[in-house]
Amino acid sequence: MAQDADERPTGTRIVIRLATRAIVALLFLTFALLGTVGGVLFAYGDDLPEITALDDYRPNTITRILASNGDVIGEFATERRVVVGYDDIAPVLRQAIIATEDADFEQHFGLSFSRILMTAVKDVITGQRAGASTITQQLARNLFLQAEYMRGGVYARTGREGLERKIKEALLAVQIERRYTKREIFTLYANQVPLHGAYGVEAGARMYFNKSAKDVTLDEAATIASIIQTPARLSPFVNPERTLARRNNYVLPRMAEEGFVTRQAAEAAAKKPIVVRGQVGAAEQRTMAPYFVEDIRKSLEQRFGAAALYETGLQVQTTLDVELQQAAERAVDRGLRRLDKRRSGYRKVTLNVAAAKATPQTYAAPRWNRPIAAGDIVPAVVMSLPKTPAGSARIRIASTELDLPRAAFAWTRKTSAAELFAVGDVIEVAVGAVEKGQFTQLTLEQPPIVEGALLALDNRTGRSAPWSAASTSPAASSTAPRRRGGRWDRSSSRCSTPPPSTRGTPPRPCSSTNPCRTSRDRISLPTSRSTTTGSSKGRSRCATRSRTRATSPR
Repeated sequence: MAQDADERPTGTRIVIRLATRAIVALLFLTFALLGTVGGVLFAYGDDLPEITALDDYRPNTITRILASNGDVIGEFATERRVVVGYDDIAPVLRQAIIATEDADFEQHFGLSFSRILMTAVKDVITGQRAGASTITQQLARNLFLQAEYMRGGVYARTGREGLERKIKEALLAVQIERRYTKREIFTLYANQVPLHGAYGVEAGARMYFNKSAKDVTLDEAATIASIIQTPARLSPFVNPERTLARRNNYVLPRMAEEGFVTRQAAEAAAKKPIVVRGQVGAAEQRTMAPYFVEDIRKSLEQRFGAAALYETGLQVQTTLDVELQQAAERAVDRGLRRLDKRRSGYRKVTLNVAAAKATPQTYAAPRWNRPIAAGDIVPAVVMSLPKTPAGSARIRIASTELDLPRAAFAWTRKTSAAELFAVGDVIEVAVGAVEKGQFTQLTLEQPPIVEGALLALDNRTGRSAPWSAASTSPAASSTAPRRRGGRWDRSSSRCSTPPPSTRGTPPRPCSSTNPCRTSRDRISLPTSRSTTTGSSKGRSRCATRSRTRATSPR
C-alpha cells in the first residue's frame, strides 16, 4: 500500500512532464508557422499587385462597327468579351460553375483548406495532379499573375516559379475576399474566365449557343461549365465527345450532389446532345463590306492607336445601308458568275473531303451552320455519281441528301456528272427554292475568277451613292448618302445641295469655289472613298466618303 502511494506521484510527474514537452513543441511549431507566414508576407507582400485596380474593372472588350440600322458589320478585339452583371447570368449557369469549380465558394475566405487537403491526399494515392484553386484564386491568377507566370499558355506549376505563383495567388485571394462581396467576386470571375476563343460567360454563350448567358438552359450551362477547366481541350469545337463526357459524367452529377438540380433533371439534361449554334470564330463568318470595314479599322488605329481599337470596346456608327449593300453585293456576284460561265466554262473542282481528312458522310461545311434560303449559293458534297449519262448525281447539303439532275449542269455542256466531279468533291450549288424544308431547283455553280465593282448614281441629283461590291471574294463597299437638313451628309466632308438649276448634274470636285466643310463631330472619322478591286480607283469627288462616329461605352 505504501509502495503504491509512492509510485502514484511519480506517474503523475511523468504525465505532467510529457504534457509540458508537448505544449512546448506545439508552441514552437506555432511560432515557427507564424514566423514562416510572417516571412512570406514580408518577402511577397510588397511585390503583390494592387487589388484596388478592380474598383475600376475595365477588361479588354470588343470594338464593333455598326451599320446605319445598328447591325454589326465588323468586330475587332484581342479578347472577345462582353461584360455583364451578376443578374445577367442565368442562375443555372452560376450554379453549374460553382458546383464544378468551387462548391464551398459561399463559405471560404479565399482558400479552401479542406479541398487542399483532399486534393493532396488524392495526388499521393492516385498519382494524378488535380487543382485545388478556389474561384477567388482563379480570379487572382487570371487578373494579376498571367503575364508573370504563364509560359506557352500554361501557368508555372513546379519549381520556384510554381511555388511563388501559389503563394501570391493565395495572398491575393485573401485580399480580394476581404475587399469584395461574393456576388462581386463571382461577377468578375464570370466576365474574365477564358472559354477558347471567347472570354467571359456572355461571349461564350453567344459563341457556342448564339444566345445570351441569361437565356441558357441546364444542358447548355453545364456545357459552358465543363469547358472552364481546360478550354483548349474541352471546347466542343475541338473535341465534342470529350466535352460531352465531362458534362454528363462530372458537371451534371456535381450539380445534383450540391442540390442545385434534381437527379431526374440532371439525367434528362445528360440525354441531350451538344448542339452548337454559334460560329467557330469571326474568321469563319462572312463579313459584310470587308473593304469598307478595313478602311474604318485603319482610320481608327491611326487616330486612337491599336490599344484603344482592340481593347477598349468602341462603338463605331457608320452610314452603311445594309439593304443597299446586300443588293449591290448580290448583283455583282451574280453578274460575275454569269460572265465567268460564258468566258471560262466549267473548271475542275479543287477541294475534296479527303483533304480535310473526312468522308462524304462526315464532312461539315461551316456555311451549313447558317440558315439556307432560296437564292443562296451553298457548298455541297458529292455522295455518288450516276451509272448512266442520263442519271443524276447524289449530293448532300447539311443533313439533306438530294439529286443533282443533268439540267442543273447543262450550261457546262457535259453529258454526265462523272465528267465534272468525283465522289467527295465539294461543289457550289445555287438553291432556287426551299419547299417544306427541301431544297429544289438546284443549279451547279463555281466561284468566278473575273473581278468587278459597282458604283450607283442617284437619278434625282446625279450624285454617286457609293455603295459598291467587288470580285470573287467578299465585296468591297461604301455607303449610300443621307440627306440631313438640306445637305447631303456622306462623309467627314459635307457639301451643300446643288441649286435647282444644277440638280441632275454630277457634283463638282471640292475646290476654292466649291468648298467642303469638314465636320468636327465627337470622334468623327473619315473613311476612304468607295473601294474597288483591280485597277479601279475611288472617285475623288466631294461627298464620296462615308461618315463614321466612334464612341466608347465607358
